[in-house]
Amino acid sequence: MKIPYRKLDEYIPIEMDELRPKGSYKKLIEKRTHSIDNLIKKYNKIPEDLLTLRKCPSCETTAFSRILKKDHMDIVQCDQCSLVYTNPVFNEEHYKTTYKSEDYQEIVKDLGEESHDYRVRRFGSERIKIMSQFNKNQKPIRYLDVGCSTGFVVEAAKNEGWDAVGIDLNPSAIEFGQSRGLDLRNNSLDQISFSENYFDVISLFDVLEHLTNPKDIISQALYYLKNDGLIFLYVPNWDSASRFLMGENAHFIWPTHHLNYYTPQTIISFLKIFDLKIEYLVTEGLDIVDYIWREEEIQNNNVEALKKITDKLQFFINAGCYGKNLRVIVRK
Repeated sequence: MKIPYRKLDEYIPIEMDELRPKGSYKKLIEKRTHSIDNLIKKYNKIPEDLLTLRKCPSCETTAFSRILKKDHMDIVQCDQCSLVYTNPVFNEEHYKTTYKSEDYQEIVKDLGEESHDYRVRRFGSERIKIMSQFNKNQKPIRYLDVGCSTGFVVEAAKNEGWDAVGIDLNPSAIEFGQSRGLDLRNNSLDQISFSENYFDVISLFDVLEHLTNPKDIISQALYYLKNDGLIFLYVPNWDSASRFLMGENAHFIWPTHHLNYYTPQTIISFLKIFDLKIEYLVTEGLDIVDYIWREEEIQNNNVEALKKITDKLQFFINAGCYGKNLRVIVRK
């Protein structure tokens, strides 16, 4: 897999005031451990009986090396395939409860609902354009967005005439999207009932990192996907400028919520398990913006000079495949 050559004039800036309105990012950082706060308050740690060791989510070996502890949880690296993952973890019910909780709904309301219109215009439309470039089927395209949040990509797809459906565990996000006339459902992928080979395109944006067994959801998606259909993935990039600049303080290192951390190499290895053809792999990120935010908000440093070249630096980071988010399209 070759990293595509990218041109500077293709970079689309991001309006941060619209993406993260009214201090919503700070609230996210402050609430990052909401799912374990009561446990820590009561026991000053996470009781061992609530956590379970797991095999590598990719190659399933049991050999690993501990590389980091954050938020009372261990992050390890597989000794065989090099995947980085949280281990041990809570059970599935804990995570389902987390993403339905009032605290998590509040985080998404602050970040997602206020910025929904901007996300439709800036990110939804961009993602639909990318998927359209690789899709071989004629319209109307049947599209499923797994982990759709407020449905901003579903709305962009609907605007293009796609037959678009979204699912998510967060009830308030689903209600918000439904109020805009979107076909959103408060379900997980194993709870829907479409026929086999139904969808032309399925997306999982910011989903795999949240799962104790990401293989299951890929298998489920492939059942619903037509032959020659596409899966579009977003996952955090462990080998990102964010981590290299901020270390464990990089926000995406979030072991109470993010259980799997991929690199370009380890996501390729993971997807090859399913004999999928990789069509597209790039990175996009807010690495420099996040770094500037931390330097100003937490470290109280002057970064005015850095602000002047933020977009250019981010482009170089993305082009070198060091952006915070991996974008991958695979074909069944």
